[in-house]
Order: sequence, then structure tokens, then C-alpha cells
Amino acid sequence: MLRRKRDRRAAKKDSEMAVDVSLSRRRETPRSRKKEPPISVVITGHTKASEDDLINFVWRKAKVRLLNVTYSPASVTAVVKAVEFPRLNSLNGVAFAGDCLAIRRTDGGTGDTSSTARRNREKRKRKAAAHAKKADATLGLSSSANETIQNLKRFLEQRYNAEAKMLDLSAMHEDQFLRQMGILAEASTKSKMFPALMKVASMYFKDVQSVNLTKNNITSVTPITTLAQTWPKLLNLCLSDNNITTLADLDPWAGKSKLACLQELVLLGNPIVTVTFAGKPEAYMTEIVTRFPNLKMLDGAVVPPNLMAAKHQLAFPTHSGFFDSEETQKLVLSFLGAFFNGWDGDRKTTIQQMYSPTARFSVSVNSSVPRSSRQNASHANTEMGQRWSSYKRRSRNLMYVKSAPEQTLRLSQGQDDILKTVTALPETKHDMSDASQWLIESWNITLPSCGPAIKIIVHGRFEEPKNKHLARSFDRFLLILPGGPTGVQVINDMLVLRPYVGPGAWQNTLPQPTQPVVVQPAQPAPVAPVPVTASGTPVAPATPAQVLPVEQQQQMQLQIQRELVARVKAETGLNDVFAEMCCQQNNWDYNRAIAAFTELKQRGVIPPEAFR
Repeated sequence: MLRRKRDRRAAKKDSEMAVDVSLSRRRETPRSRKKEPPISVVITGHTKASEDDLINFVWRKAKVRLLNVTYSPASVTAVVKAVEFPRLNSLNGVAFAGDCLAIRRTDGGTGDTSSTARRNREKRKRKAAAHAKKADATLGLSSSANETIQNLKRFLEQRYNAEAKMLDLSAMHEDQFLRQMGILAEASTKSKMFPALMKVASMYFKDVQSVNLTKNNITSVTPITTLAQTWPKLLNLCLSDNNITTLADLDPWAGKSKLACLQELVLLGNPIVTVTFAGKPEAYMTEIVTRFPNLKMLDGAVVPPNLMAAKHQLAFPTHSGFFDSEETQKLVLSFLGAFFNGWDGDRKTTIQQMYSPTARFSVSVNSSVPRSSRQNASHANTEMGQRWSSYKRRSRNLMYVKSAPEQTLRLSQGQDDILKTVTALPETKHDMSDASQWLIESWNITLPSCGPAIKIIVHGRFEEPKNKHLARSFDRFLLILPGGPTGVQVINDMLVLRPYVGPGAWQNTLPQPTQPVVVQPAQPAPVAPVPVTASGTPVAPATPAQVLPVEQQQQMQLQIQRELVARVKAETGLNDVFAEMCCQQNNWDYNRAIAAFTELKQRGVIPPEAFR
């Protein structure tokens, strides 16, 4: 049996060898394909985008990874695999960030070098042939179809007022020209008439701003929904004297993706006005404005201001800031004025004076700009491309940093580690004089291990003076406790950076009873530099730069001590005197106090009266 199998294999091999097949036409296998060296490329036409935007665009469109990227505003050099170069080269001339990409090889090559080139060329030929076939089919319309298009164009020309940019499509079923065409004679052609009309209009009448559809026996906008696709930025629309009965008849045009720019709508003479909402003008106007958010005129009446405000109001109105008390507001604003002043002027001294020895700090970069906010980005920032290389090396954005050891490595702990991180970041300038650019929230909390604390959330902007005053938006989360040379010390600081898009996220169009305003002194006192001895050893300054009022410091200190004593008493069973003694001897540190109590109890040296 084995001999027969060998004979069959040998015969099959002989028959294959007998076939005269050119080696060049044999299919390549992974083993036979030679590994080609990577290709260096130069990319231009990216000046209005960042390095990350370009890399993400290339990956999204061509599934090509750019390696060893060197970014500059003039050009980008990178390395790609030879097998991926044809896909990258297909992006030549593609629109990107308001410009066109230009891709060339540094070795002067002009085309594909890999075996994929043949397949790509054949694919392009097939695609071109398909386009040519489609074009031939388009040009090969029957004479009757061409005549119909020309007749519809002539009808639109008769109805179009170029000066007012208004198209009058009223009472089309009575139009003698359309009747002569016979397009309204049968139900089958009548249903196709309006889409065909819109198709012709989209080719020859692109600047229409107003449309009149009076007296067309319209019962729903569903058959004429193509109007919203033809002119999505239409400003004025008249649907009077039709048969629209319910709000559902208008819903196909409702929403932001349809007639989002519509400013005037006329529905007079429809059952929805005379029957459905008869005697309910406010409810009628509210429902219509809900469906067309930018509406300013309805049936010739101005939309009331309260409806115009309500249509932009979310379920929860946007407020300009929050403080749980006036005392918290005063303390936090005073602290932030000194904090950002020191951060801009002398970070080393700020870290040493305002951060706890066990404080934590992290920076996270979110370089993407929401589509809804791109219009708010300044031209200068868009042109600069918002480069993030100085920050991304230290960014702890957990959406991208997946490795647990790397996440831990990018979390700075202690003053020395924090100082090493922040001194590598670009210089900044925080201008708190413009309250509209800032949103501050703060309230008191109780931490399990520290007792009373204040949580601060700051949203704002800063500039980088050495980077052509490039502006960035930021979110900063701070936890502060009483203590340290300035009376307040930071125990947790999380900084999130974003491209600058303006303060639109927290600007409220509705009037607020009170709006806390960030006030910065005209000349805030900078953080005093740390004196240095002759040996170079820093010593604590005699006078702190920004000291809180003594009464506030004492009140916060007493409160935290009372709560700490109560916690130790509840945990250990000690009475008030011994619980307070335990806290004092352990420098008011809860963990140290509990550890000391546990050790002494195990040794049996705590007297019985300590528990009475």
C-alpha cells in the first residue's frame, strides 16, 4: 500500500513538471518571497495637523504604521515596510486637515517595489474600467431621459428667483408645463417626480435659501424628504395650505442632521394648526421649535425668547462654578492664585512649599478634539498642530498606557519624584484675570486616612510662552489638607491636558442668580525662592509666600485632630485622654497611631485605665 502511494505521488509530480509553466507566473509563497528592506518616505501637506493626527489618519485610511517618525512643520520623515508602501502611496493627493498629502520616497523611487505592485496596478485598472463603464452608462442615457432632465431644468428655471434665492414649487399639480410633460398623468411617474426634480436641482440650483411648497396636497414630508438632502442649509420653508395633520408628519425632517439651519417655517392652513393644536399656540410652538432648534419665525410670528433659551437647555442646566460655602470659596481662590503663580514662576519652590512629602502627581494627555468643539479652536493653535511630544513621554492616559508597571512608573510620588517630572514639562502662564476662561468647583470631604480635606476641580487654559504662546485647555484635580509652610499642602494632583477649544462647555446662556468670579490680584506675590546655604543645602524660608489666616489654619487643624481622635477611639476602645495621647505621640498620623497601639497591646504594656 505504501509503495502504491509513493508511485501515485511520483506520477503526480512528473505530470506537474511536464506542464510548461513559466517560473515568473508561478504563485508566490511566503517562503519563496524575499523580504524586502523598509522604505524611507517624506510626507508633506500636514501643516494644519499634529503628528498624532497624521499617524492616526494614515493608519485609519491605509492601515500603515509609520515608524521612526521625525516631525517638523515643513515635512515628516518616516519608515514603512516595503509591502505597506503601495497602500501608503495610495494616499498621495488625499485631502487631509484642509490640505493635500504629498508622499515621496527618499531614494527617488516613484512606484511600488514589492510584488504587491502588480496586484495594485491591476486593481486600479479594474477600478478605472468600472468608472469608465459607469460614465458610459451615464452618457448613454436615452433621448427621452435627457429630454426629461432638460424639461425639469426648464421648469425650475421658470420658478427660481435668483435675486432672492427662492424656489417657488407651489401648486405643482396645476402647472401647465408639467401637465404637458405627462409626468403627473400616472401615479408611478408622479411618485418619482419630486426626487427627480431634487436631483436636477442639486446639479443646477445649489444656492437656494428659500422654498415654497404651498398647495401641493402634502400629507407627510416623507415623499419629499429629499429636499433636506438637496439643501441641508435651507433657511426658509413654506408648507402652507397642505394636509399635514400630526407632528409625526414632520419628524422625517426633525433633528440636527436634517434642516439644522432652518430659521423660518410656515404651516398655516394645515390641519396641524387648525385642528390638532387649535387653541394651543404655546404647545404648538414648543413642539415645532423642539424639532427645528434654530427656528426664529413660525407662521409669521417671532419665536419667544424663553423658547429660544429652552431649546438649548439640557436636562440639567450648566452652571458657572460651585463652592459649598463662602469660606471654602475664599480659601480656595486664595490658594489657587498663589499655586498657579508659583507653578508659572518657580516650580521647585512651589513643590517644596505646597506639596506634601508623600504627595502624588500625574499628567494625562487627550490630544483629540471633539467634532462639536473644533470650530472653537483658534487658527493659530490649529496651524501649530498642538504638538504633544513634551507631554506624551510622561502621559498616564490609561486608554493608551495598558501596562500596569508602566502605569505605576508614570505616577510620581513624593516631592523629589514630582519635581523631576514637572521640571521637564514646558513653561506655562496661567492668566486668571479673565473669569470666562475658568471654571472652579470645590467642596469639603472627609478622607478615610487623612480626615477633613478640600477637593478642587479646575477647568481652564494656559499658554506656553516659549512655544509662540500656544494655548492649551486643562482640567486639574487637587486634594488639599492643612499643613506645610503655607498652611495648605497638596496630597494629590492630577493634570489632564487637551487642545484649546474655548470655554463653551461651561458657558451658560440662561441667567444665574449668582456666579462666582475668579479674582486674581493685580500683582500676586510670587512664591519666595528657597534660601541656600554656602554648602548648597536648601533651608526653609523664614516667611512663607502665601500664608492662610491663622484662624483658618487653627480651625482646620483642630477639626482634623478631633476627627482623628474619634476614629482612633472607635477603632481601639481607648478613652478620650489615651486616644488623644496616642495621636499626639504619633504626630497625628492615623496609620502610625493604630500600628503603635497594636504593638503596645501585644506587648501588654497598656494600663487597664486606658480603656475606662
